[in-house]
Amino acid sequence: MSGSSIPYHIRQHKAVDRRLFLDLLARLERWQSLKDYAYISMGAYPLEDHKQVFRHLGLTKLISFDLDPTIVARQRFNIPVNSCRCIERASADLVDNLEAVLEECEIEGSSKVIVWLDYTAPKEIGTQLREFEALLNNLGEGDIVRLTLNANPDSLFPAKRDNGENILTEKVIAKRLERLTERIGDYLPSWVEAQHMTEQDLPQALSEAVGKAALNAFPASDPKTFTPLSIVRYADGQQMLTVTGVVHQKAEADALLAATEFSDWPFYSGSWSEVNLLLVPALTPRERLFFERAVLTDTPASIAAEIGFSQIDETEVGTFLENYRKYCRFYPTLLTAEL
Repeated sequence: MSGSSIPYHIRQHKAVDRRLFLDLLARLERWQSLKDYAYISMGAYPLEDHKQVFRHLGLTKLISFDLDPTIVARQRFNIPVNSCRCIERASADLVDNLEAVLEECEIEGSSKVIVWLDYTAPKEIGTQLREFEALLNNLGEGDIVRLTLNANPDSLFPAKRDNGENILTEKVIAKRLERLTERIGDYLPSWVEAQHMTEQDLPQALSEAVGKAALNAFPASDPKTFTPLSIVRYADGQQMLTVTGVVHQKAEADALLAATEFSDWPFYSGSWSEVNLLLVPALTPRERLFFERAVLTDTPASIAAEIGFSQIDETEVGTFLENYRKYCRFYPTLLTAEL
């Protein structure tokens, strides 16, 4: 099952990733007020991101874009506030005409922006990196960008399977590298070899490719830069990579980090090579309550011994608990309700 085929409201990894994004933005408010920012993203039909930035951050300058007119029509029904605008635009069109889009949506030119380019198509990743670079070229100090890319190695070339296990042959990983090179070209980091075409290493390769695009937009001679703040990989069906960062003056880097205290944040990425893993298996209410009580004080080994089972879905309990410790307060509560 692909991530896009899972009903939007039960994508648990996506839900946690979104809550981490909101927490990141709240930290950025310690550095610079976000009250006049415009939030722009591919909102999908529920406009969940727009609802959350309105409810948690009070942002009312909201824009959602999609090329499918049926999705846009559904978005217009689901807007969280009347100031939200839903428009028919391709991502390339929005990136190239950002100022015109803001004017069309009656947002003054002085507004800073938060833009989330939420891509899913793996075959178009080269185009997506170029759009990200073009977007940075159109942004100014204080603007925030979030980029989501498909980081599933099987989307490059599928592995053979034996009794449910992936078998990575030399042919498979060589073909994956060939496909990735064809798709992203000069964005490919120089250290990447066929052996890195795995679930663990491909996200780092793509993250550093994003870093190359950012450096193209803001070369060493430019007083501005784009700094990554959080880089996360997760899988709701297919593995995805999400990069969030901010444009700022290079001279303000230390002040930004001091004000936001990102260095103490569990999902902070201090460089393009620091990719955090997000593991969000389904938990029963009893399991969740037990883990929440114990995870911050007890060791993973003692918790695993007490619960009496060693795996959650396909994840070893100790590995899950080390990860869960970082994001337990962001874990979604999914309830059934009759309305």
